[in-house]
Amino acid sequence: YMSIKKTLLLVTFFAINSSFAQKWTPTTGTAKFYTKMLGVGVDGSFKGIKATIDFNAENPANSAIFATVDAATVSTDNSLRDTHMREKPEFFEVAKYPTVSLKSTLIVKNGTSFVGTFNFTIKNVTKSVKIPFTFTQTGDKGTFVAAFEINRKDWNFGGNTMGMSDKVKINLSINAQQSN
Repeated sequence: YMSIKKTLLLVTFFAINSSFAQKWTPTTGTAKFYTKMLGVGVDGSFKGIKATIDFNAENPANSAIFATVDAATVSTDNSLRDTHMREKPEFFEVAKYPTVSLKSTLIVKNGTSFVGTFNFTIKNVTKSVKIPFTFTQTGDKGTFVAAFEINRKDWNFGGNTMGMSDKVKINLSINAQQSN
């Protein structure tokens, strides 16, 4: 009788424990974007990804992800364009708005992947976006990978820059270590 009680207690403990989100500490990450300028592809990236990740693949509804990138690190391999993007009011204006951020409001499982609804903030404009992502775990290490597209005008970004595409493709990848 006592061993049945212990077994039930252990099963209950693990069932409750597995429903809680697990803390993940980012170890490396990339934030890349792609758009077109006068019909020519422009690749860019950001450095300085910081994130707070509480995530459980078995119970994503109890998960929360908050991530930022350092807007001043924008790089398109063109120093004149990068300076323009950092300083001009129609672009990042990094002295006033140093980060670009994502904050989850809902995460749901979608087959073997996930879809997160995030508040995406560029400068002083926040919009809700749905971001599909995958999560791969090996032991206490995990990788989050997301790809999505936005319309830059939804964030009043880029002004009426002649020849600049409205579409911006964004790719994010974060490698993390489980920390609990």
